[in-house]
Amino acid sequence: MSIVPMFLVALFALIVAMHRGVTRRADASLRAQFEAEGPGSELSRQLMRVSGFSV
Repeated sequence: MSIVPMFLVALFALIVAMHRGVTRRADASLRAQFEAEGPGSELSRQLMRVSGFSV
């Protein structure tokens, strides 16, 4: 009976780790694009729109 809770905890830990890896990669990619195009670019305006600002 104790194998089921251990399995669920391990599964949850695996999902969290995978989600964090994907999020970090996406964040690094967006940061690289932002730095390459500069702060006055269309990308920065698009990111602000996605965040909820009306620019």
